[in-house]
Amino acid sequence: MMRAVSTVAALAALATTWACSKDSTGPGGGGGSALGSYYGVFGATNGSVSVGGTVVIVVTASGATGTLTPTGLAGIALTGTYNSGTGAVGLAGGGHTLAGTITNNELDGTYAGSAGAGSFGTHKGASSTDVLLFCGTYDGASTGVWNLAKTGNALVGAYADDGGGSARLTGSLSGSAISISFSGGTAAGSLVTASTMTGTWTAGANSGTWAGASPCP
Repeated sequence: MMRAVSTVAALAALATTWACSKDSTGPGGGGGSALGSYYGVFGATNGSVSVGGTVVIVVTASGATGTLTPTGLAGIALTGTYNSGTGAVGLAGGGHTLAGTITNNELDGTYAGSAGAGSFGTHKGASSTDVLLFCGTYDGASTGVWNLAKTGNALVGAYADDGGGSARLTGSLSGSAISISFSGGTAAGSLVTASTMTGTWTAGANSGTWAGASPCP
């Protein structure tokens, strides 16, 4: 099952990877400013059911604010801090917390709250139209939430397993072909239309299919 690749150790390894991959020029990558708006998605699970939705985070020199919107529910206001030296961002509100790091115009990290534990991934954008958000599910040997944020040919997001465990998704497009990786597995697919994606995933001996649509409900 995919949950096997989403243990605390896997999340710790992901955190180490984010820290080590930080561009030497500082947060934001390439020497650019990390300040601005980040649009993306999250996935979380309590071990019996998975949930997901969208997240918008605005980073300023004085801190960070945001809105977490679980699928089908009202948005939840978040407030928090930004460390310009490390690129670390922390937000909380309504019993939900996000902790992440800005690297190369992405702000990614972990989620904890009433929905359980999980991951989130965002892209920096001048406006919400710069980043398309795809929300969906996966099935097969495991089932759960499969959400992606797309800007240009870059993809980032999160999956969350109904049975427990969540991890970051990263990938890219070449034409309409999609390639994705996550801790312990890979996925492939295609951008069927401007607003729909579909594909397959593999994690060890397990496999299945996934699909997503934009905009997120």
